[in-house]
Amino acid sequence: MEAPGATVSMILGIIAVVLAPLGCCSGGLLEILALPLGIVAVVLGLRARGRIAQSQGALGGSGKALAAIITGFVAIGLALIIGVAVVFFAVSIGALQNAFPTPTP
Repeated sequence: MEAPGATVSMILGIIAVVLAPLGCCSGGLLEILALPLGIVAVVLGLRARGRIAQSQGALGGSGKALAAIITGFVAIGLALIIGVAVVFFAVSIGALQNAFPTPTP
């Protein structure tokens, strides 16, 4: 029998890792979704690992919980990096538009 939440946390972590890099194409909107999914995956994975440790071998799913923790942290990191890059790009585009004078006929 698997620990409750091990499979769910792994699935959420995988979804978060897939959504995080796609955020640069959507203007940063998917980071808003990937970041909480990654956090939930890490929390659920840690809780599942705790239950597995307390059960002293009666519960399985340790690999799935570990995968959830790893993918959750990767998704959090990617979402933060890409989110900062999108914000920086948006600010620099606005500054570049005003940096060059427009020609007058």
